[in-house]
Amino acid sequence: MSDFEKGRTWAEMDADLASSDQDYDSAIGWDPNKEEVERLLAEEKKKFPKAYSPKPKMLYILPVQEFIESGVQWGPMKQLFGPFWLQGEVSVLYSTPGVGKSALAVQIAESLARGSAMAPFDPVQPGCEVPPLRVLYIDFELTRQQFAQRYSTVNDDGLSRGNAYQFSPNLMRAELFWDGRLIDGYEDFTDMLFANIDRRVEEHEAEVLICDNITFLTQSSTVNSSIAFRLMNRLQELKKQRSISVLAIAHTTKHADQHVLDENSLQGSIDIAKVADSMFTLGRSGIGSDIRYLKQVKTRTGFVEHGEDNVVVYRLGKFDLAAQLRPGGGDVRADNFLGLDFLGLDTERNHVFARPLLPRKPKKGKLDDRRVEYAKQLSAKGLTSAEIAKRLGIGKTTAYRYVTGRKAQNNGGQRERST
Repeated sequence: MSDFEKGRTWAEMDADLASSDQDYDSAIGWDPNKEEVERLLAEEKKKFPKAYSPKPKMLYILPVQEFIESGVQWGPMKQLFGPFWLQGEVSVLYSTPGVGKSALAVQIAESLARGSAMAPFDPVQPGCEVPPLRVLYIDFELTRQQFAQRYSTVNDDGLSRGNAYQFSPNLMRAELFWDGRLIDGYEDFTDMLFANIDRRVEEHEAEVLICDNITFLTQSSTVNSSIAFRLMNRLQELKKQRSISVLAIAHTTKHADQHVLDENSLQGSIDIAKVADSMFTLGRSGIGSDIRYLKQVKTRTGFVEHGEDNVVVYRLGKFDLAAQLRPGGGDVRADNFLGLDFLGLDTERNHVFARPLLPRKPKKGKLDDRRVEYAKQLSAKGLTSAEIAKRLGIGKTTAYRYVTGRKAQNNGGQRERST
């Protein structure tokens, strides 16, 4: 019997048909082998992950001229420490232990925080001055008490200390505090430390990072080339991500005192040198126990200005840095800063300990040619005999002799005059 014979209306028959279509719709997309297909696909992705991953986009390509035109708009790279370290670089300062790397690094940090160039590196041209910068100095070397001793003086009682040097508020110092536990999710100590450094740089809005020294960034030896390469790469990544300048302090390998310093003197030298933007080294001079020389080893942005024929010579000791940086300021005035006081320029040959390079010990009454040269340079800058004597660590009469080439006479003779 048909639906019409049953007396059903068109509306009733349409409703039954719609209900029947819904039953068929519920079966659309159903695949009895779906779970098996998904399992096979997961195994395929595990075996060949690269085939199912998005294509990497890592290279930014433009015609060379467009890079030049956009780059020149930034102007010349500003000097943080003369030609030795430029803004935006990862630089490495290295030497043997006990020469004065940390003292130099702190002095560089303070000069950057004050916006005052260290001697003799005044801005080359107007517009290249560096304003005061926010500097984060990570000190893995000294305890708080040792650090304080370097930047204060002993009181008259011989027991207490005072006249503390007043550092710029833009300079921040960090010490390592770690309970020895490795937090889940971090690869190792180095991975955890760099994550913390990155966060501290962001929190304190640091523009310059100085790490003293690089060996403490890992629990492995930096003599291992792969370890050294990894640390330098992490510093380069940090530089690019935070747009900061980085100075890493490092040690040299063991060598005799008469060794001329170059890139091969550095621990992990080959791999560190490949990644570093610039490198310079601090050497111990044979002229005097307190004389140091600074030599430029590598630069990516120009030519080496202070190589073996033009090293920068300093005297390591305590002096009044505040008087140099802030002549009209009201800070504490005392010889309370352990640092490097500029003397002049010279060749490295005159400072290495190699005996064939050093003349015989001057006889009594004869002048030391190398110290004479420094004395004359200082005299040309307007320093008196007393000031020259203080800088070179010699007597005032000796300083006079160095400048004039003759002995000072007393008791009615020619008196020592200022130079």
